[in-house]
Amino acid sequence: MIRIANLTYALSQKLNFLATRFAALCFGAMLCVMMLQVVARYAFASPPFWTEELARWLMVWGGLLGASAAFHTHADPAMVHPPSHVIWRQKVQVVARFLASWTFFAPVLWYTWPYLERQIGRTSEGLEVSTAWMASALPVALILILLHGLAGLGALISAQVLEQEVA
Repeated sequence: MIRIANLTYALSQKLNFLATRFAALCFGAMLCVMMLQVVARYAFASPPFWTEELARWLMVWGGLLGASAAFHTHADPAMVHPPSHVIWRQKVQVVARFLASWTFFAPVLWYTWPYLERQIGRTSEGLEVSTAWMASALPVALILILLHGLAGLGALISAQVLEQEVA
């Protein structure tokens, strides 16, 4: 059981690494696209029609993946920060964090599927691509957040996971 907790947390860390890098890539690409739009608008008075929409899509993907990374690293707001020497309080916080995240995000994830189905038939005006590509950022981020919450629950049985969750 401890091995499963450690493996789940290791998977969570690897996915967080990838999500963080992809979010940074999205924000960097968004910055480049916006700079292209500004230069084209003010230097040539003719901005490309697709830049605003692409920048918005990159912002959505970067922001939602960044939110999952913030949840994993505990950079999201917390009501209580228990002292590191009081183990039982840390475990209570792990359980409360797990329950709160699953109580909120699981129903939201449930209703993203009909949302995605509606988006499949729509095409963006600027990029002429299905808007489901942008909308799919929401379930991806929610699945990552729920996995991070589940992996953090391993702190109840694994001292290694508890040490990493508290750090």
